[in-house]
Amino acid sequence: MSRTGGFVASVTLAGLLIGATRTLPAGSAERGRELFRTKSCVQCHSVNGRGGNTAPDLASSVVRGFSPYQLAAALWNHLPGMSKAWRQKGLSWPELSEQDAADLFLYVYASRYFEAQGDAGRGRSVFRSKRCGSCHGLTSPIRDGIQPVAAWVSLEDAIALAQGMLNHRVQMGRAMAESSTAYPTLSPQELTDLLVYLRGQFRQSGQPPEFSPGSPERGREVLASKGCLGCHRDSRSLTERPTRHTLMHFVSALWNHPLQVSLAPAPISYEEMRDLVGYLLSTQFSAERGDPEQGRRVYARKGCGACHDNPASGAPPRAGLAGRMNSLAMMEAVWKHGPGMLNRMRARKIDWPRIDSLEMADLVAYLHGSQLRRRR
Repeated sequence: MSRTGGFVASVTLAGLLIGATRTLPAGSAERGRELFRTKSCVQCHSVNGRGGNTAPDLASSVVRGFSPYQLAAALWNHLPGMSKAWRQKGLSWPELSEQDAADLFLYVYASRYFEAQGDAGRGRSVFRSKRCGSCHGLTSPIRDGIQPVAAWVSLEDAIALAQGMLNHRVQMGRAMAESSTAYPTLSPQELTDLLVYLRGQFRQSGQPPEFSPGSPERGREVLASKGCLGCHRDSRSLTERPTRHTLMHFVSALWNHPLQVSLAPAPISYEEMRDLVGYLLSTQFSAERGDPEQGRRVYARKGCGACHDNPASGAPPRAGLAGRMNSLAMMEAVWKHGPGMLNRMRARKIDWPRIDSLEMADLVAYLHGSQLRRRR
């Protein structure tokens, strides 16, 4: 049995099989940021240093490859402590819908737009090897009409970085084509290293740079208005990959995209880029997969049936979850029923079980009632 990237794979003579749960609602980091405040999460938690300090910073405490399953597992495992903290602070327990869970997840996910750690030394080498300094001076202009790096707004704003690189790419591509100079490509890691290097040279603020993706609904409209759908007729082709992508992956892909001068899009505005990034981030999380058979074992091992298979317990029956369960729905259920579950379990002297993210993936697939199917 092998498990990779939050997916559970079972290699059999029949091939690679996985269970699939239902489609997730599209999340909005923009809405999630507001929910983080209005649901009082900010009272204890912070994101990139902004918020409370009595609970972990969510942007730095989650592991690489952050997924809805990991947030669902974290919410489950920390519910006893959170319930106690809320009582001590005198806060009322807020409601949390499945859509709220999607929005809050994407807000936390988006805050980790680097994922891979950057290295300033490597970034300095990238700046030299890609010959960025041929046109861009560090502290003063070396060519007319080209700002030095010290004046770039994008050093403090990741959305401005994406906007500037896309708009500049068209102009730079034309100039390099006229001079028969090879266009420099940038991998996500090279871009991360380069940005860390440049920020280290000129960034003045003590806080991490703000990152605020926009509306995924408006972003879908931007994708159409800029003519992207002329080639990418199926918008899923922009985001469906074996692993989760961050902003650096998208900016790298936009920068490296083959340039057709005759089809070059009109410059994109800052707000349009915010919305486009919001859309590209949200559409990565449209479906989930887990192994229902493994989930059945998790269900038995964690003692879930003691309540959910006992009508006298008052817990929702397992059969009632079939066809509508996913990790976000699990978050909604845990948040809504968790404090009551905790009290009943304490009364019966039952310990609150811990569930890791892979177990959560499988458990959700089992509760959903998915059947194994061949992975394409």
